[in-house]
Amino acid sequence: MWESLVSWLQGLGAEYGVDPVTYAVIYLGAAPLFFGSTVWLVRSLRRRGPIGLPLLSTAIFFSAPTVYVFAAGRDLPAWVYILLVALAIIGAVIAARRVRNRARQAGP
Repeated sequence: MWESLVSWLQGLGAEYGVDPVTYAVIYLGAAPLFFGSTVWLVRSLRRRGPIGLPLLSTAIFFSAPTVYVFAAGRDLPAWVYILLVALAIIGAVIAARRVRNRARQAGP
């Protein structure tokens, strides 16, 4: 199993031109944050609370290794660009809504 993981990481480095060790560190570092964000998202859904930030957090930590490949790599598939643009748009919409809601609460 270890050999398969090392082989996969080396192949990633060769295919996309990134450092396999850096990718592995980001991947392993983002995993617990992704799972924590997923728990946050599920709790928000169960409580019928706002899900914008938990959803954005989950998406960011899910895509963190992909963002590294985007920033440092080459020859990425089209879905990577679509995902990153979608995350940026979602983040902007969530931020705008929060600012608008806080401005309403503050009053005129």
